[in-house]
Amino acid sequence: MKHFAVKNLKKLFIAVCAFGILAGALVLPMQVHAAETKSPATISLPAPFTKDGLTVMEALDRRRSTRQFADAGLNEKQLSAILWAANGINRPEKAKRVNPTTMGIYNIDVYAVMANGIYKYEPPTHSLTLISPQDFRPLINEKQKFVHTAPLTLFLVANPVPPRDPSRPVNLERQHTFNCIVAGTMVQSVALAAVNEGLGTCVRGSIDREAFAKAVGLSSEQTVLISQTIGVLPN
Repeated sequence: MKHFAVKNLKKLFIAVCAFGILAGALVLPMQVHAAETKSPATISLPAPFTKDGLTVMEALDRRRSTRQFADAGLNEKQLSAILWAANGINRPEKAKRVNPTTMGIYNIDVYAVMANGIYKYEPPTHSLTLISPQDFRPLINEKQKFVHTAPLTLFLVANPVPPRDPSRPVNLERQHTFNCIVAGTMVQSVALAAVNEGLGTCVRGSIDREAFAKAVGLSSEQTVLISQTIGVLPN
């Protein structure tokens, strides 16, 4: 009888171990998959809704800078409107952008810093591409705490412009001036789109440019121009 009990216990132990291994094999991939999907590699945005909303004059009248945001995220429609206003294409047949630029050169990229990572906006596909899964918001500026929890901060980054004529190098000082002018139109467009979506914005120059450049792998020739924080207005 004792031998029979021990034999059955051994069988029970083997069965429990086998079940544990099987369960682990099933659960572990699910956990890994969940970790992988926490920061999706690509976020496809819905087409911006441009047929309704405030007039330009109404949006200008309501535009304000704010540094207080509700503890809430942006919905897909709001995120789409903000990024399209920042650097979207409004004339697909010619790939022309919402904002004017000098000599038709589109050399400013828009990066979106959100809770689930840093993304780069892709105008041709109106989508976001994951650059880093890091929540960079607390590193934008250590002292300005409101950006640590704001749902979205845009970074505008200027890329070097190749000379049209190899015999005449690009005037870097003049190009930087052009970049700043274009960036100004971009942040204003975002501010007006935010007003239309019931959101608040704040243009910010106090940012850790070196830390951001390292986080997204910028080269020494790329320049972080300005940032803009967007969030839901408090009640």
